[in-house]
Amino acid sequence: METYHYEATTREGKIVTGSIEVANENSAVDRLQDMGYFPLKIIREIDRTNFVNRFLLSMHGGVNDKDVMSFTYQLGVLLDAGFTLDKSLSILSELTEKKKLKEILIELLAQVRSGKSFSEALSKAPNIFPVFYVNMIKAGEAGGFIEDSISKMAAYLENSQGLKEDVRSALIYPLLLCVVGGAAIVLLLTFVVPQFTKIFSDMGEALPLPTVILLTISNSLIYYWWIYLLFCAAVFFSARRYLRSDKGRRAWDRLKFRLPVFGKLYKEAAVSRFARTLGTLLSSGVPILNAFQIVKGTLGSDKISDIISSVRESARKGKGISEPLKNSDIFPPIAVHMITVGEETGRLDEMLIKIADRFDIEVRTTVKRLLSLLEPVLILIMGLVVGFIVVSMLLAIFSINELPF
Repeated sequence: METYHYEATTREGKIVTGSIEVANENSAVDRLQDMGYFPLKIIREIDRTNFVNRFLLSMHGGVNDKDVMSFTYQLGVLLDAGFTLDKSLSILSELTEKKKLKEILIELLAQVRSGKSFSEALSKAPNIFPVFYVNMIKAGEAGGFIEDSISKMAAYLENSQGLKEDVRSALIYPLLLCVVGGAAIVLLLTFVVPQFTKIFSDMGEALPLPTVILLTISNSLIYYWWIYLLFCAAVFFSARRYLRSDKGRRAWDRLKFRLPVFGKLYKEAAVSRFARTLGTLLSSGVPILNAFQIVKGTLGSDKISDIISSVRESARKGKGISEPLKNSDIFPPIAVHMITVGEETGRLDEMLIKIADRFDIEVRTTVKRLLSLLEPVLILIMGLVVGFIVVSMLLAIFSINELPF
């Protein structure tokens, strides 16, 4: 049994907090519902009192994707429980711990109470709630099913956030390996190798070539480290400036889908995001032409945007959308086939979500395969570098015996 701290609301809108001992989070939800509460937040007690978590929470004042996902989920829970929109926003503004998010929710509440629609209020904060989010809410308002739209948005954000977290978690070990291995190599070159330099300083031309190369690199790191830093900084900022320009962005956009190994990953991620975004919009009642226009601006790829433009034009003329997708080199045959089936059966939105689920799995699988290859490659590179250092030192030591005395 574990202790969970909860924040919930009653049917009258009263906020209640407390702690319960249950086996897991799902059991906590069931227990609270049996008590007649609507759970808004459930945190395992050990996580809530963790110093690192509280420190990070206090340091990070901005609103991130995870905060938006949590807000959307909690808003959906309250609306499903029968609370009005303004009452729900009022409750959430009292519950949130982040100052910035609290300010945004208070502003949303003020605009809603002044007579503006919820989608119009959300559009005032485009950095927090993107066009995609606002249009889904607008479609829900127009169709009278805003609760359903918010629930679908919460599911969409949860899937997207889950995929990001999986990829980030998978990258932790290779990143840690690079940092630790790189630090070890720098330590060898700047502290260990110089100790041998004193021994070899009088050997002159008797030093083997690998040792000369190693000592040159070591000395350059010790005395000219600032040049390395300036060079890395110059490369970084130059590359970033180029990639932010129209020419650089388009060049990278064309190149990334053609990369030997990573190109497949970029394609799978693009197909997944396109399918999930379009499917969620269509299932929320957004007209298909408007949905394509929204999706076009949310994928962050000029090449994909051009494909969507041709698909939108085909849909506007009353033709199917599968043919333009088939002619592209991004969408695989299985995705095109499933979209064709969705068009023919009138269940395009459902089929798009299935495509997204399938390619989310493909992305996770591809990431695992890449990392399974990357880890031994990194270990091999580190081993070769360390081996070169050791062999260079040993060659110099062995060459001492050849010096005339």
